[in-house]
Amino acid sequence: MERFKNDIERLTTARFSDLDALSELLRTRLGEPTRQGLTNERTGERGMLGDLEVRNITLRSDADNPALARLTFDVAPPGVALEEIIWEDSTIDPPHPDAPGSRAYWSAQVNGAKVVLELAPDHKTLTHVLISQR
Repeated sequence: MERFKNDIERLTTARFSDLDALSELLRTRLGEPTRQGLTNERTGERGMLGDLEVRNITLRSDADNPALARLTFDVAPPGVALEEIIWEDSTIDPPHPDAPGSRAYWSAQVNGAKVVLELAPDHKTLTHVLISQR
């Protein structure tokens, strides 16, 4: 768990506009940007975050201000179990009862970035990560 926490913290301190550094941290190559409305989007199929395989990597950044960016990726099974608070200010939000398919997630501010860790239906296994830099 400590290694995963450290890897996420390294991602939050990386400038998402520095594609070489981001690609190195995720051990992947992000593709060429495609324009999606007011954002640029780069994707990568697979990579690694520490010992975890990650898939469906997407980096979305504001076309006019690349510092406003959001990185998302899935954690390949079996994933990692998150049964405790990772960062001191972490909060867990339950699934929304009025939203079918909604899942519980942990959220925290880490090094100025918002980190959201989405959980599987068992409310323990990490399935998806979102990091927003503003």
